[in-house]
Amino acid sequence: MKSVERMSDGTGESTPDRECYRCDRDVAPARLFRVTTEPPAALSHDYQTAERFCCPDCAAGMNLSEFSERLKAHARRGERPVEE
Repeated sequence: MKSVERMSDGTGESTPDRECYRCDRDVAPARLFRVTTEPPAALSHDYQTAERFCCPDCAAGMNLSEFSERLKAHARRGERPVEE
């Protein structure tokens, strides 16, 4: 990720973009997917919980858009999604 904040028109600070961890493209924070993985208890001694940010294109490439649609459908009905 870039550590230098960009200025908008040189008049003030803007929200810095973040890089997608998969493709390294700069993406506005409001458009980033947060991908969090948590290992099951049996593997927690070998693996840590991790969080990464990715662009919509990479999220679609990982088929996260399908997961998102399923969550939205349950939210519209006021239900909790069933864990698979």
